[in-house]
Amino acid sequence: MKNNLIKGTPWVWSDLHFGHKNIAGEACSVWKKGYRTFSSVEEMDDTLINQINNYVGRDDTLFLLGDFCIANHGYIPMYRERINCKNIHMLIGNHDRHLDRYAKYFSSINDVFHLNYNGRQIFMSHYGHRVWKNSHRGAIHLYGHSHGSLPCLGRSMDVGVDVSYLLFDEYRPFTLDEIIVLLE
Repeated sequence: MKNNLIKGTPWVWSDLHFGHKNIAGEACSVWKKGYRTFSSVEEMDDTLINQINNYVGRDDTLFLLGDFCIANHGYIPMYRERINCKNIHMLIGNHDRHLDRYAKYFSSINDVFHLNYNGRQIFMSHYGHRVWKNSHRGAIHLYGHSHGSLPCLGRSMDVGVDVSYLLFDEYRPFTLDEIIVLLE
């Protein structure tokens, strides 16, 4: 992926899990305690969409590193249409089996991204890797999937919803510039 695909400020986030009540929080989960602090799946979905719209500008670029929507994938257009950002590049996560059917709603859909951003190599995947392209040359690796359960390795970072809550005490996406600072 080349820099000319980045418009405005580049943002990144992972594991939105729209429609997933079992991850939303203890009050609505029938499995585990849930990972999040919401009392309903609707509250979670609304909060995450509002936070994207509060932070990410319409003409910015948002990279979503997988697990966009759980359960009824037919709701993907509804969720996508509520997000104001025009430039959303999706990575396929383990819950995104049917994402290719909804390609028209995203700027691109890929398994991984390789990005040169301000002279830094960035490798993005839904999954955390032990090594990645140019990891031995300082390339940054951004991933999701693990919901904060994997320790960072080298210049890698989980950029999921749950990690942003741990770091910022709010659910919000990361800018690539913030990530670079955090990893330094």
